[in-house]
Amino acid sequence: MTAPSCPEHGPAGDPADRFCEVCGRNLRTREEAATAAPLPAPRSGTAPVAPWLSSRATEGDCGGCGAQVPGGGYCDSCGRRRPLGRDHAELDLGDLAAVTDRARRPRNEDAVAIGRVAGATVAVVCDGVSTSTRADTAATAAVESAIVELLDALHGGADPAEAGRRGARAAAAAARGAAGPEDRDTPPSCTYVSAIVTRDAVTVSWIGDSRAYWLGPNEALLTLDDSLRARVAAGRPVPAALAEEDPRSPALIRWLGVDGDDEDAQVITLRPTGPGQVVVCSDGLHHYLPGANDLAAAVSGLPPTPLAVAQGLTRLALEGGGHDNVAVAILPFPVTETGGTPA
Repeated sequence: MTAPSCPEHGPAGDPADRFCEVCGRNLRTREEAATAAPLPAPRSGTAPVAPWLSSRATEGDCGGCGAQVPGGGYCDSCGRRRPLGRDHAELDLGDLAAVTDRARRPRNEDAVAIGRVAGATVAVVCDGVSTSTRADTAATAAVESAIVELLDALHGGADPAEAGRRGARAAAAAARGAAGPEDRDTPPSCTYVSAIVTRDAVTVSWIGDSRAYWLGPNEALLTLDDSLRARVAAGRPVPAALAEEDPRSPALIRWLGVDGDDEDAQVITLRPTGPGQVVVCSDGLHHYLPGANDLAAAVSGLPPTPLAVAQGLTRLALEGGGHDNVAVAILPFPVTETGGTPA
């Protein structure tokens, strides 16, 4: 098989490549593009029960020729695919906020969504697996399906732990739905983490190595990366099929996508003894600030609003190297009955 070629950057590194790794241009023929899986969209049905925002890109300029192209769509003029996630997005609901940035990557394959419902604030971060095809589609579809499910579940009276499990299942289904027959051995995939903050507890659900931290009394990393290295270090069991692998490997053993597993998310609930904040992030941040104490020290020098904290942590990641996409959401604890943080 002859490797497809980008008119700007030359032949692809692998004959099976579908997109240019430099600019993201669609390298498939128009006939192949016409059979591609439809663009995942937010879950439809009843009207949203609560306000929420996501980092999904809307219509904008094609990076190749300047034509107007929807996020995730293919340019009719030059064939380049426009990423589904924005290069930089800032989401602000006042009492919680999030920021994502593509950093030095050619496109942003991280996605984030935030929302609130009476008595709770909610955030979801998904990190597209870079070795998969169109990882941004999996990440964006997953955060949007999850945020709607989480808010619906909480609005309907589900306890946060059950809402967290339901949100992760919705995200997993959306990530699987992002795949098409042309994706073959590298279907779209992503990691997942969500946080629900109420007036007396913090509930976190995750699959993969995106993380959640508690910053306040007894600061702590709340998640355990789904990697061999993390599980072995924590004394947790590893899949039998991986028993002979290098126990120091940071490679993922769980993720969302057609080729991921169907296990439920891991869920934990923390009942803090005093005010603080939850940081939910992709590895584009925790590669540079891996410990809860590292994050706490960084946050202590930032303005106190959720958006300013998210902006400041993103800036620290970019200034620290910025080799990967970064997404970070900030949720202060506790919240009031109406979903806001106390004055």
